[in-house]
Amino acid sequence: MPIYTFELHDGDHRVEDQTGVGLPDRARALAYAHDVARELMRCREPQARIWRLDVYEEGERIYEVPFASIDRTLDHLRPELRATVEQSCERHRSVKEAIGAARVTARESRALVALSHGKPYLAAQSGKRTIRGAG
Repeated sequence: MPIYTFELHDGDHRVEDQTGVGLPDRARALAYAHDVARELMRCREPQARIWRLDVYEEGERIYEVPFASIDRTLDHLRPELRATVEQSCERHRSVKEAIGAARVTARESRALVALSHGKPYLAAQSGKRTIRGAG
């Protein structure tokens, strides 16, 4: 039975599933991802609507599940309006991810400059090394 892993993207962070779950096929993995996404979104749909859950099989991403696409609180919208909301949520998350990546790059740059001058620098934040690739 294949092992499927999942990765949650909320725009600010990525949360990776380290263990995974054994499921009979990709269709079941997608259904499982929908169930997980709906549970994570329950009672906070407006905030979680921009999130996305990715499904991986053997390290390869096979599905992306944008929460807005399965948000039942949007079911009353006309299809074209719903599509606009879904696109807006995707863009919102993408902008948040770009800002986060820029912050990481700025932190890394400050750390590299401090290191090159022999000064103290931030070595890690939230358990992640400030200088990527440093071993």
